[in-house]
Amino acid sequence: MQIFQQQDHSTASHQNLNNKTFRIIHPFHPYRDIEFDIDSVRRIASGCRIFFYNTKGRRSSVPLQWTDIGLKDPFVVVSAGRSLFRVEDLLGLVRLIEEIYSASRK
Repeated sequence: MQIFQQQDHSTASHQNLNNKTFRIIHPFHPYRDIEFDIDSVRRIASGCRIFFYNTKGRRSSVPLQWTDIGLKDPFVVVSAGRSLFRVEDLLGLVRLIEEIYSASRK
């Protein structure tokens, strides 16, 4: 699914999206499986984010890949639910724990 009509645009509006609604599919997100209306999709330095109004009426955003309209992570597809964590995420967690441990020992 292509989200942007042209790759050089930094934002997308409803007219550029194939869907007008989406669901968050990230397994640990509190809004998982709730359908939201798309406000906008924007490409920012860290990737694409989808903006929406949450259940409290506040504007929120999540990474596009956490939604049912984002590209599926190849690891998630291949693992077919057998693993909830990607290797790069686990390595990032190890680095974070090491930093916290080092800071607490000073």
